[in-house]
Amino acid sequence: MLRIGTREYFSSLEQFEKHLPVGRDDELLILKGHLLIERLLDKFLTNNLARADRLKSLKPTFAEKLAFASALNADAKNDWLWEAVGALNRLRNELVHQLPSEKFDELRRSFITLLEKSPELPELEPPADIHKRLHRAIFSLHEAMSHRTDL
Repeated sequence: MLRIGTREYFSSLEQFEKHLPVGRDDELLILKGHLLIERLLDKFLTNNLARADRLKSLKPTFAEKLAFASALNADAKNDWLWEAVGALNRLRNELVHQLPSEKFDELRRSFITLLEKSPELPELEPPADIHKRLHRAIFSLHEAMSHRTDL
């Protein structure tokens, strides 16, 4: 089935392109990508909880929002997605709480590999450049989350 994006989808895509242009700064890419994915996670919760507004006073963390979202979605075909969102969150946390390290490099590789093996994404030859691979992985995650939020 051909899926044509809604106005909201194209607005979300425009935000992605505006805030995540292809460049050389992995740290900025991870931080901004995390923020954009969190917006989609919030939208997913708003769409799937009868009274999502009641959670605002709790100020849930990203990890708590992810736990709620994955608990709401019982379809095992989406497990890879929640794992990928969690991997991005671990990568972002490593970035903001530690100086760059081998663990950061390992988390980045793991995140990229997880997205490149996604059951929903076409099997394309990955770019040789790690930064371009990271950008494509975050874009792929953004696309998958956009579909789950009915954009």
